[in-house]
Amino acid sequence: MYTARALLFLIDLIFGIIEFVIGLRILFELFSANASSPIVSWLYAVSRTLLYPFQGIFPSPVLSGGFILDMSAIVALLAYALLAYFISELVRFINYHSIRYNNTVTTVEKNT
Repeated sequence: MYTARALLFLIDLIFGIIEFVIGLRILFELFSANASSPIVSWLYAVSRTLLYPFQGIFPSPVLSGGFILDMSAIVALLAYALLAYFISELVRFINYHSIRYNNTVTTVEKNT
């Protein structure tokens, strides 16, 4: 039970950091942040590997005023959120059934 809680915390932490980095990238690109700035450059480099599977799925429209809406980053943000949800639910499912199995085995052993 405690292992499942720790695992769920770790999943939430890892995917939370991933989603935070991608969210910052979306904001920086939307407001045309200076890519030569060290923090922006670092953020683009880190998020590039996270966005690689989603590159080219949709075109990134340029809005009036030069704002860029990175659709691949938005799709990646949604995909990572769904992946985190499914992994968390899988851990909860396995944990629930292992507790239920252990309780059944204990009850049967006590009755014999």
